[in-house]
Amino acid sequence: MSESGISSIGVIGIGVMGNGIAQVTAQSGFTTLVMDVNEELLKKGLDTIGRSLDRLVGAYEKSGGEKGITADAKEQAVARLSITTSLEGLLGCDLIIEAVSERLELKEEINRKLASLGYGKILVSNTSSISITRLGAAYGKPDRFMGMHFMNPVPMQQGVEIIRGLATSDATYATVVALCHDLGKIEIPAEDKAGFAINRMFVPFMNEAIRVVEEGIASVDDVDKCTYCLGHKMGPLMTADFVGLDTLLSICDVLEEEFGSFYKPSPLLRRLVESGQLGAKTGRGFYTWEKFKASGVNPDIARYRIK
Repeated sequence: MSESGISSIGVIGIGVMGNGIAQVTAQSGFTTLVMDVNEELLKKGLDTIGRSLDRLVGAYEKSGGEKGITADAKEQAVARLSITTSLEGLLGCDLIIEAVSERLELKEEINRKLASLGYGKILVSNTSSISITRLGAAYGKPDRFMGMHFMNPVPMQQGVEIIRGLATSDATYATVVALCHDLGKIEIPAEDKAGFAINRMFVPFMNEAIRVVEEGIASVDDVDKCTYCLGHKMGPLMTADFVGLDTLLSICDVLEEEFGSFYKPSPLLRRLVESGQLGAKTGRGFYTWEKFKASGVNPDIARYRIK
């Protein structure tokens, strides 16, 4: 039996974060039911999970078993995954992880709908900046609500930021900590303040990196090279593309509202989002992307300068 006592997990959203979360829960032995709004999105998400698992199998074979997973483990994980297009389908799950886009109104709407359908177990949000206390109030059972902020890419990153709301119970907190352990993750407790811990520190870093490009101080690839000397495996602009520039902008807005103009998002970041260039998931951000692999610097950014 799992340390958390949980056997089945629902995941709402099969986008960049949701498919990674679903992959990890299924790999970790949990019956996993993923919900999204239509079959096309669900099929696309399952295909992404399948390719990710195939890479792990390839790593296992190439390393002689030192890395990755066996082909049998992959098949077992796939067998634990199922899909649905209705929230009602998730009501039998022991715990639900909401992993939709970083929009307060959408997350609140989902929480209210789950409550109205009669769901009363632990609900967690994979939010990167939104108030857990506020989202818990929308659920109507704040003692059974909590934040669980996974890092991208979820199958590779060990850290999970866990955030209690004002009324989160000790029992809920203990279950979520145990779930982190079940998933092979390391819990990072943080308080319910804008940006929590990780994004309070790292989002201003990414935002300032964007300003350096915007002002013509350094190019996109040179900005990212600057951080290799800090021991970073990935530069701030490439990280921003992976996170999603729309998500980054939303976090900047939340931080600015709470802490002031120091956190104001770069105009270039806002322009990219307005143009629909959101990073790896749309094929263009600070870089151009093909199947989530960077293929070069976005020419729109290469020529962009504040004069």
